Amino acid sequence: LLLSGCTDFWSGWLRQQLQLPSRLDLNLLKLKQNSHNHPITSSPNLFLLSAFVLLIFSFWYVKADFAKLWEPGSAERLAGIIQDVFPPQWIDLNQLFFLSTQTLAMSILAMTSAGLAGIFLSFLAARRDTEMGRWGGGEMGRNLVIPLLTRFLLLFARAVPEPIWALIFLFVLFPGILPGAIALAIHNFGILGRLMAEVIENLDQRPLHSLTALGASNSQVFLYGVLPATIPRFLAYILYRWEVCIRATVIVGLVGAGGLGRLLTEQLSNFDYQGLLTTLIIFIGLTFVVDVISTSVRRLLR
Repeated sequence: LLLSGCTDFWSGWLRQQLQLPSRLDLNLLKLKQNSHNHPITSSPNLFLLSAFVLLIFSFWYVKADFAKLWEPGSAERLAGIIQDVFPPQWIDLNQLFFLSTQTLAMSILAMTSAGLAGIFLSFLAARRDTEMGRWGGGEMGRNLVIPLLTRFLLLFARAVPEPIWALIFLFVLFPGILPGAIALAIHNFGILGRLMAEVIENLDQRPLHSLTALGASNSQVFLYGVLPATIPRFLAYILYRWEVCIRATVIVGLVGAGGLGRLLTEQLSNFDYQGLLTTLIIFIGLTFVVDVISTSVRRLLR
């Protein structure tokens, strides 16, 4: 948790110093405007030098021996793996269809829960000035305690990996897809909440000021100014994380949370490498379908 928090803080500080777009919110127009109003306080060469030093230190500390990639033993072991997995062995298609449905349902349930919770808490986690605080709940919007507590909750949710969350809920709820869905929902809720909070922080305030000048109340500014500008981006983030979540279902499945991941665990335990390849092919196809759906919907939201 401490390591994730330090990395999160350092990354945000670097992006602010380098005037980079906020996370995946590539608002280039706002970036150009900010570059004139807030000049970079530190030299970019200093950051590049620091990054180069950290890169060299990481390679030295890990002591990565890339020569092992070209050793004859490595090539023999790779050839042995390829020989073991080919050709793929077609197993019970009904079982594969059932587990694929479980995997898809797990990801949809997780992302729906994570998206709703992330949207709700993102407004509490966003740092706002006094003008933005007016539609965020008056004094509550300007209070620094609530954003800090909410951000800590989001950090805690995303700092704990999905398998750890899955193991916790497996002990409480017993094996099944529900513990896996809850684990994925909690982890993605922490990620989505942070991303959505940064969307709110980077809102163009001029339309909000115009609505206020025309006599709109705080609730009207929120309904007609804030929500129309944030909901499309929120949905785009949820769909993007859905693409990631469908792949993460294998990770929670490996610890017994159901879906195709559970079948992969059984096949690995039984050294059924040909069946393992078949399951991977089905999973890759399922991932491709989810990616196509997510990409198509995100294009409609632009």
